[in-house]
Amino acid sequence: MAKRTAIIDIGSNSLSLVVYEKSSRYAFHLIEKVRSRVRIGEGAYERDGHLQEEAMDKAFGALKDFLSVSENLKCRKILCVATSALRDAPNKKVFLKRVSRELKLNIKIIDGKQEAYFGAVAAMNLLEPLESFTTIDIGGGSTELSFVQEGKILETLSLDLGTVRLKELFFDKGLNQDVKSYIKDIIGQVPEIFKSTTIVGIGGTIRSLSAAIMIKEQYPINSLHGFDYRVKDYLPLIESIPTMDTKALKKLDFPSTRLDTIGEGSAIFYTLLKHLGAEVVISSKAGVREGVYLNDILRNSQGKFPHNFNVSIKSLIDRYALSEKNCAYVQRVALNLFDVLQEKHHIPLEYREVLGFAAKLSPISKVFNIYSNSDNSFHFLLENLNFTFSHEKKLLLALLLKLSSKEKQRHREFKKYEMLLPELEVLEWLYFILNLAVCINSNKKIQKSEISLEKNTIMIALQEGSYLCKECIEKLQLPTSLKIVLM
Repeated sequence: MAKRTAIIDIGSNSLSLVVYEKSSRYAFHLIEKVRSRVRIGEGAYERDGHLQEEAMDKAFGALKDFLSVSENLKCRKILCVATSALRDAPNKKVFLKRVSRELKLNIKIIDGKQEAYFGAVAAMNLLEPLESFTTIDIGGGSTELSFVQEGKILETLSLDLGTVRLKELFFDKGLNQDVKSYIKDIIGQVPEIFKSTTIVGIGGTIRSLSAAIMIKEQYPINSLHGFDYRVKDYLPLIESIPTMDTKALKKLDFPSTRLDTIGEGSAIFYTLLKHLGAEVVISSKAGVREGVYLNDILRNSQGKFPHNFNVSIKSLIDRYALSEKNCAYVQRVALNLFDVLQEKHHIPLEYREVLGFAAKLSPISKVFNIYSNSDNSFHFLLENLNFTFSHEKKLLLALLLKLSSKEKQRHREFKKYEMLLPELEVLEWLYFILNLAVCINSNKKIQKSEISLEKNTIMIALQEGSYLCKECIEKLQLPTSLKIVLM
């Protein structure tokens, strides 16, 4: 497998390029992202799907530059897929032959079911694990759905229903009433298996809607991947968007590049949410491109990461740990402390895993800081813990590492993010356990430790002792009535 891989997605509404770099067998991170607003399907849907000369020329130019980016980043593998506009076009061979002849690029046209499958692979692997859900990916020419249950993709479906397609066939001609019946008739044929209370939203339309809702809610962190909202709270808003004028759409903070198709996309999304019986929407920034990449690197593991593998944590460890064994040691100590102190702190077990991850990353957290500015590490971690974590968990993890040694700032930060955090008492216990685990590893030596609780005293016996550990413990702020004896 090439270390750097470029993924090119030729959609009806835009062309995009992402470049991923592998750091180990399954871990990877994004190093480049480029998007072109070229609509290769522009003007096609009202002409029996035929691609127009101007649109093909623009798409060719964008692809040429994408290949330049890939070459300069030394990508050793390029995977290029095309979706609805190309697969529907009677004259697609004209474009494919030109690209192959002049750019030496092989474009793979994927069918609708494959497109839905790739979206499901991305959601299944890169969101926090969900028992069951249905993905909805609204594109320019088509809409894809997949149903996932217990880590298996059970069904996929593609509908000839997209934003650019509706814009050209109905909205541009003022046929707004006709479009409602058209959408309803097509979605009414979606099989029962796709009905689900949990919807994972993929694609530009749904992401733009989620971003607008985040702003409306004054959400405390700017992180779209994994953001969720209750359908009943925003269904009236989604229903009203197709009838809004440009001024009203701008007030909702939709990007200018999305204004001409957000109405069409919202009309599709509203009808699907009603038909599927949706209760919660979870936004995913991972879609077809990520699914294509994951399908490649996970081809020998049935399209899924190994059990208990966390791609975000592993990627950070691969890139920044000076000693992976040392990181694992601090994690073991922290989890041991959590278990020993369970009768004292009564912290729900759901926070044990997050504490372990924070401890594992603690030896490398200084690498993210410049002149001890912990804000750098905080924002870096929020961005790099995007995959497989809920917002609550990644925020907690980032704050634990940011404020582990800054007691005076904790109350202020807690108020800022309170809606996503556990109670303050739980936070203080997690800070204490994390700091104590770091103290035990003050000399960076991996040594046997025995930890026990005798009444209100934590007994710590280190195989070879540590003066730095003793100094560190003396500075700790201990929970009420608790003592520490280092032996």
